Amino acid sequence: MIRDCLLALGILLSTATQLRLPGLPLGPGEALLAVWMCMAGIEVMLRRSLPLTPALWRLLIFWAVFAIAQCIGLFVGLAIEDYRDNGGAMRTAVAYALVAMLSFLVAILPGWRVARVAWLVAGMGAAAVTILAAAGYGLVPVPGLDFWIYNRFIGWSMNPNQFSLLCTVLVLLSLCLTEVETRPRMRFLAVICLAAAFLGGVITRSDSFILAVLVAGPLFLGNKILKSAFRAQRDTSIATNLAGLLLISSPALLAAAAPFGPMILEGMQRTAVETMEKNDQAAGRFQLWREATDIGVSSGMLGLGPGPHLVGSRQWKLPPPSKGEAHNTIFDLLTQGGLLACISFLWITAVAFIAALRTGYSALAYLVLSLFVFSNFHLIVRHSIFWFSVAICLAAADATACASIRHSRGTFLRAFGPGSRTRLPIMRSNDLF
Repeated sequence: MIRDCLLALGILLSTATQLRLPGLPLGPGEALLAVWMCMAGIEVMLRRSLPLTPALWRLLIFWAVFAIAQCIGLFVGLAIEDYRDNGGAMRTAVAYALVAMLSFLVAILPGWRVARVAWLVAGMGAAAVTILAAAGYGLVPVPGLDFWIYNRFIGWSMNPNQFSLLCTVLVLLSLCLTEVETRPRMRFLAVICLAAAFLGGVITRSDSFILAVLVAGPLFLGNKILKSAFRAQRDTSIATNLAGLLLISSPALLAAAAPFGPMILEGMQRTAVETMEKNDQAAGRFQLWREATDIGVSSGMLGLGPGPHLVGSRQWKLPPPSKGEAHNTIFDLLTQGGLLACISFLWITAVAFIAALRTGYSALAYLVLSLFVFSNFHLIVRHSIFWFSVAICLAAADATACASIRHSRGTFLRAFGPGSRTRLPIMRSNDLF
């Protein structure tokens, strides 16, 4: 239990960049994760054998390919780059090593421990977001933290986007717990955690958070309605009947909402235009993405190694040796490891999404999907909370597969085991081919 609390606190505090000591790249979250990884690593070494589960194999393949891509990019960068941001490159390399080890150790956790860690992250995260939000509005005294940048809430992070990434994971993780739990009391607790995380994400005024939730939320709701509507007829629960009623009445609801369609589309278009025009956000992002594409092409789609590589536009041109990033995971990986790093990232994301879908719990899959949406506007591949989410999706898929195998084996033993009256057919050697 202590180790699981260390892991949960480390994941949450990895976004608490305001709590880092000046001059140190690591904060309390990274320190707690390092302690947990040492304890988990010792436990793994004391085992007589370590089963290579599908989750572990997938992560091994990804990190091997990703490391090769980064090494090739590093050699290319040393050969053709005018000057390098060595400090940023070192921080990025250390972050990749940290999250790689974290993903391996989380992926081999037993299923019951993964569920417990998920509950700890969701519960403690909701409590932390609630306290920080109350402190931001002056209801609770929490000294030493700046809670606002203009009208955007930043919590214990240095910028609102880091805190909105935490809230995105907490919302979808709490949604997954509401889907997994069968006890009404625990499901109600998960809903409370979801509401607290959602409100925390809203006050960050992060467009990435809103877009990620708007993509994952309706998909989850539609998936649950379809599953409930097409459930077996013998299930006559209230949820099933309500889902069937919503499905049957959906054409009438759409027809009733049709007159408001142009108004809704106009409002959405106006909001999107205002968001993109604010502080020249669209022009700035497109210029960064264009520069990242030029760097990828000039390096032969091999990248320039870990670290930032963008010099920036005239508006925010950075002096040597400092360099910037594209604020897009795909474009940033293109500048670091080239096309191979981009493909490996897309592959592990797709694998985690499909593995989570196979568990039968769609909220896990939409957790990965929401993070992919978030990655289009920020570099998240070096964040511990991203790899924690990917690892628990892969671990949950392995746990579900093992439970299915045990269930089928138990059914077989009940049917053909000792004391049963079922006779096994006689198998001949040529029946094997």
